[in-house]
Amino acid sequence: MVDSPVQNPDRAEHLVASVSGACPASMKTLGMLTGLSYVSGLDYYRGLNERIAKLMPRGRCMERNSEMVIVSLDCDEYVHLLESHDADGVREYLFRGVKKLDAAGIDFLVIASNTAHICHDLIRARIPKLPILHIADCVAAAAKGAGSLSLGLLGTEPTMRDGSWLKQRLAAHGVKVVTPSSADDQRRCYDIIKQELSFNIFREESRQFFVDLARKLYHEEGATGGVILGCTEIELLVRKVDADDVPFFRSAELHMDAAARVQAGIADLEDFLPPLCADAQPRSVVESHVSGR
Repeated sequence: MVDSPVQNPDRAEHLVASVSGACPASMKTLGMLTGLSYVSGLDYYRGLNERIAKLMPRGRCMERNSEMVIVSLDCDEYVHLLESHDADGVREYLFRGVKKLDAAGIDFLVIASNTAHICHDLIRARIPKLPILHIADCVAAAAKGAGSLSLGLLGTEPTMRDGSWLKQRLAAHGVKVVTPSSADDQRRCYDIIKQELSFNIFREESRQFFVDLARKLYHEEGATGGVILGCTEIELLVRKVDADDVPFFRSAELHMDAAARVQAGIADLEDFLPPLCADAQPRSVVESHVSGR
């Protein structure tokens, strides 16, 4: 086993570079759906709190923490439904958690997983006034800012094989996605995520496997703008120094950056939406979400 999420130097370096701008003294209440895996949830919880501490004005006695409501689901049940190709079952299971967050009075939703965004459209249909910060919108904002519109994607097997909930959202921003062509490679990615990374096991051979896949996507398979690390756990495994020839878009980091800025009042959630997006709502609707329950 090698390094841990806390020891990965890329996290601290990115945090320093990503927080800037003035913000008001109050913050929104963020709702986080997690447990998919718990390692991802720990990363998001720590990352959001560290960002808010730097973004918000100092409190009366100390730095501020994120005002957050968390619902953590059972990753085994979630993965079982995914492995069974029961897409409707996955959506319904995830939606049960989102209903609890909505009932708690959150101002906006963050889903701490790329694959779990499979439930995005169901949430929009059933709770249309609940603002959602989509992880693909955050990746797209960074990609467009870098002029990178053809990106590789490494993530879970369902996200790479299908991933319409991610790929279509990126396409709405004009971002094209390339995934590993080998089904065996996609399967091995998922096995490593499930059996190792989701339990804080970081092996050198697994790191090298992901690095080799990223380099192949970038240098040989048309991902000319770089590679999306579309799974929090992969971001904790693969460091910049492991493949400094490949531009990486670390989806969870970008998601946390945006979420903290929205929560702190520095950015508006609508700023990240695709052009002509059906999710767009008048600001008065978003701001009255809680009071209008």
